[in-house]
Amino acid sequence: MDDDLFGPLLAIHAISGTIALVVAPLALVVKKGGRWHRFWGRAFFYAMLAVCVTAIISGITRPNILMALVALFSFHMAVSGYRALYQKSFHRGARPGALDLLIQSLAGLVNGGLFIWGVSHLLLGHRDGASIIFAAFGALGLFMVFLQVRRFFNARQDRNEWLFAHMIGFMGCYVATLSAFSAVNLEMIRPAWLQWLWPTFIGIPLITIVVRYFRDKVGEGKRSRILARARIK
Repeated sequence: MDDDLFGPLLAIHAISGTIALVVAPLALVVKKGGRWHRFWGRAFFYAMLAVCVTAIISGITRPNILMALVALFSFHMAVSGYRALYQKSFHRGARPGALDLLIQSLAGLVNGGLFIWGVSHLLLGHRDGASIIFAAFGALGLFMVFLQVRRFFNARQDRNEWLFAHMIGFMGCYVATLSAFSAVNLEMIRPAWLQWLWPTFIGIPLITIVVRYFRDKVGEGKRSRILARARIK
């Protein structure tokens, strides 16, 4: 790709990533299901869409496969969180549509490729940062796909399971976005692979705590705006 085109593309990628980093916490702190929650949620989703598209183009043309695959890894969680808003009837026996199955199938292929590449290189003695990152993100991505598919076909799931899937998807995507930001800007962190993975080490326990909190809150029967009808349009 010509430098005259690559420069603006990289600028769009950086601006979109910055927007995503800023607006996601705003969606978390406002009342769930309300106007501003939907507004900031839409802003985050479309910012991540721009990040993913520009990362794929940049990763293919320059090339930087790690950049492209991590972008797909991140966006898969955002899409899963988004689609969860339309999956509120699974507890009544509804089943996923072709789009949902396609999303998870593609994510399984991408994350499976990440995992196999990383593990195979580690087994061959390549203890470089890329191998560790690929293996870790691939394993986490496959686990996310497993959770989604299990929810699709679990006839005895909680009626609010869509809510928890929405939260996990968007918060997980934010953790991945923070990982990319750290890798680009926090070069003082060593070893290099830790630049990518420290947000995951912190983020997974925090997501678990937040989801458990809302599970308990909903389970107690408390009225909450988080159960409001929400859409990203």
